[in-house]
Amino acid sequence: MFDAEQQEEAEGADAMSTKSMKERIIEDWNWRSREYTGRSDMYLQTERQQRLWKETLTGLLPARGEERLDVLDVGTGPGFLALQFASMGHTVTGLDLSPSMLEIAAEKAAVLELPCSFIEGDAESLPFPDHSFDVVANRHLLWTLPNPGRAIREWVRVLKPGGRVLVMDGDWTNKQLTYKQKMRIFMGHSLTFFTKGKIPWKGKGRGYDDLAHMLPFSGVDPGKVIALMEAAGLNGVREHDVQHLLDADAESFPLAYRWSFIDSHRRFIVAGNKTGSI
Repeated sequence: MFDAEQQEEAEGADAMSTKSMKERIIEDWNWRSREYTGRSDMYLQTERQQRLWKETLTGLLPARGEERLDVLDVGTGPGFLALQFASMGHTVTGLDLSPSMLEIAAEKAAVLELPCSFIEGDAESLPFPDHSFDVVANRHLLWTLPNPGRAIREWVRVLKPGGRVLVMDGDWTNKQLTYKQKMRIFMGHSLTFFTKGKIPWKGKGRGYDDLAHMLPFSGVDPGKVIALMEAAGLNGVREHDVQHLLDADAESFPLAYRWSFIDSHRRFIVAGNKTGSI
């Protein structure tokens, strides 16, 4: 069981180890940025996927009518969430440690003519004053962080009272999987190798495989996220269903990628609110 008393244990390594770990993380995401972007784009390749993502995000935002919201996309990567929020008419800032990811996100925003701001920065130490944003969101970020509890406290700090934190992540390890699910991943990887001659997201001795034992959330579940969000002071924290998004992905993903990334990994969205006044 994961509760608030375990928060410091989830903070990861000491400062020096964390620094070197983040250097490795930046190197890895710079290296895999183009390949990752190709996979990320697959989640928005059909009209149904695009519609469902916008409907889902709209339903998760603070209820403020037609008001334009200030949104921070932490760990924006190629701008998946940032561009979605911007297309909905909100003011968006995307932040990431990886210069290569930020370059891709800016390229996408320019092509789509969407006014997003992208800056280099650390999700665990944000360069913004208190109460700066109505929404702090991230997708597939929390599992990569050495200090997830510290990061969530930072997100709450920059959030305006009445604002929301949205965490979208999953369990990307094989620890909680059934034998059938593990076999699907194996077949997905094998089919990818036979059709492409390699597994694009693995290679060159890089990747998170050798960092997993040092990352508290390399296999994250929503219960851990809820506990840390509540410990950081958020209220009304709960998990939201994403099965409709998975169903849409299953219709459009090639078989190899469906086995590797959809059928065999649990994904979720957790949202929580900040109360109080400035």
